[in-house]
Amino acid sequence: MKILKIINDKKVPFNVLFETNEEEKDQIITFYDARYKKGFTKYGQGVSSYYVDTLLGFDGFGRGIKDSGLNLCGYIDDWYITEKNSNQVINFINKHRGIYENN
Repeated sequence: MKILKIINDKKVPFNVLFETNEEEKDQIITFYDARYKKGFTKYGQGVSSYYVDTLLGFDGFGRGIKDSGLNLCGYIDDWYITEKNSNQVINFINKHRGIYENN
């Protein structure tokens, strides 16, 4: 498991985890609000999860998040990432994607 720490423009810190699912078939990115750990996980409160292919735009349903922000949860104003954060996530994915593909 690989972890990236990012902060949006409202100063909300997120832990971003790069994992594979139980069958190690799919690569998944999960966003955690790092402000809330008590009663949640050591990474924070889980916000949302996405397939890596979706974030990269490889699933055929969109163009991915490169050069655009992402609303992580429509009903919580603080839970979004900026264009800069999205590009940080893309770079993080590209850095670690091959590690999981070669296992």
